[in-house]
Amino acid sequence: MEPFTSPLANGAAAPLIVALHGGSYGCDYFDADEIHTAAIPSQAYNVPFVAIDRPCYGGTTPFSPLPDQSEFAQQTGVWMHRYILPALWEKFGKGCSCIVLLCHSLGCQGGIIAAALHAQDETPGYPLGGIVASGMGHQCAPWYLQAPQMEANVGTDYHKYASVEAKDSLMFPPGTADPAILQTSEKLNRPIPVSEANSVRKSWQQWREQWAAHVKVPVMFALVELDCFFEGTREHLQECVEAFHNSPRVDSSLVPGASHCMELSFWSKGWYATAFGFAMECAVDHALKAKV
Repeated sequence: MEPFTSPLANGAAAPLIVALHGGSYGCDYFDADEIHTAAIPSQAYNVPFVAIDRPCYGGTTPFSPLPDQSEFAQQTGVWMHRYILPALWEKFGKGCSCIVLLCHSLGCQGGIIAAALHAQDETPGYPLGGIVASGMGHQCAPWYLQAPQMEANVGTDYHKYASVEAKDSLMFPPGTADPAILQTSEKLNRPIPVSEANSVRKSWQQWREQWAAHVKVPVMFALVELDCFFEGTREHLQECVEAFHNSPRVDSSLVPGASHCMELSFWSKGWYATAFGFAMECAVDHALKAKV
């Protein structure tokens, strides 16, 4: 899917949506096939959409070794805020009022941290209008809490799911996705940095106080009922969204029956439509405030 920019004919504000994939996936997660793709709402609403390989994925520059007193999620957020988002805004932001981040799973870490850094930066290199986040929380599923730490493949700092069937059994409980999407599993499978994979049960547990509390843009936060990694309950959702107490708007939803990878599930089109709708509202709000 090729990114594009186009000012709307009626002068209305549009967002530049920047998508951040989860662990063990890459940028093509958001363009898996002709049905499960952000290209559908992007073209329908004339909203530019850019999906990137996050740092340490694909052909990007790795962090190794991490700076002292830092960890994977924090370093991702720093790179997003200082380098990646300013570059994307300069290249693709023409005709848009702001960037809205669309984050999934471990991609939420870098997105939330970047938004917190943006709020504390007196001269940010890009306008941020909002965040959409799904597949990330802090109350881990019992089996996940008890699971051993992920180990790297020999000679690397990465772990790759050798069996996509085992991975798919986690991501897609029975009845949550078209069996045809599983034909893309091998293509979409990526090695995951072990320091990122193991961060959820370590450093990320402080995310609400350390990062979310500083976010000052609108947030749409979603959990799914059948998430394989986190508790899919209303109580958990409420604990998550309450952390964004400095945000002017926080929309929350618990999606009944949905699985971790909504973008690859039966919920794909509906979820993308919801996310794009929120992003367009953020763009209008940001543009109106900029005129005041």
